[in-house]
Amino acid sequence: MSQPARLTSVLLNLVLLSSPLCRSQNPQVDLPTPTPSTLAELRSRVERGQPGAQFELGFLYEKGKGVVQDYGRAAVLYRSAAEHGHATAANNLGLLYDHGWGVHKDLREAARWYQSAAERGDPTGQCNLASLYFSGRGVQRDYAQAAKWFRASAEQGLPAAQNNLAYMYYNGTGVSLNYSEAAKWTKRAAEQGYAIAQTDLGFLYEQGKGVTLDYSTAYMWYLLGKRGGDPRGGERMKSLSTLLRPKQVNDARTRAALWAPAKESSVFFDDARAGLASLEN
Repeated sequence: MSQPARLTSVLLNLVLLSSPLCRSQNPQVDLPTPTPSTLAELRSRVERGQPGAQFELGFLYEKGKGVVQDYGRAAVLYRSAAEHGHATAANNLGLLYDHGWGVHKDLREAARWYQSAAERGDPTGQCNLASLYFSGRGVQRDYAQAAKWFRASAEQGLPAAQNNLAYMYYNGTGVSLNYSEAAKWTKRAAEQGYAIAQTDLGFLYEQGKGVTLDYSTAYMWYLLGKRGGDPRGGERMKSLSTLLRPKQVNDARTRAALWAPAKESSVFFDDARAGLASLEN
């Protein structure tokens, strides 16, 4: 699957080009490395034309799990499944075209398959399509369309899409500038443990934009962002600590220690299955 892409906005460093984008999974599929017998059964289901089996075997070829990695074979299987209505297969085929893995790189084809996945309600496809509209890759740049599809994905609970939508509200890109909406969507992503959003939410609390100014709460979110792997969190903690009393710092650290993520129930996440598009190459 794709590697994390990076983008930095002027103020918040919100996610659009600065963190992993939309990853989700098909919750009906669990794909451990297959045994010879399960692989044989899967191939039999593929020969019977089952779209779900085509997607599963395509995934195994893409990842090289139980078979020799073969992007070309994955593309053939994804296409067959997608043509029979499998939304995640359509998204993953779009990703192969996006990167030129097993097929000739073709951003228009990537957009077509992302669109197919998005219209079938796949949150990853929706976010990937939004990413193309945001950057003007494979489609004409259209911030309103980007916001539309980021919102569709965000409403299904995908944290990267939520933070992307927050970015657009914070900057007034494709939507009216609205710090309260920016804070709302950033918080939804942050509460799911999305490190980039946690740092961004800390910044909003530090600045009092869309939320009540609160340095202690800002410090807590910065700490969580840092622990989640966002180096900006540690940088912001250092600068903010000069404004806090030791008791406030200890309180923030205690709250961070007790904090636990709360995944939104509408989408089950797994980085392994549905492909992620970057906004830039």
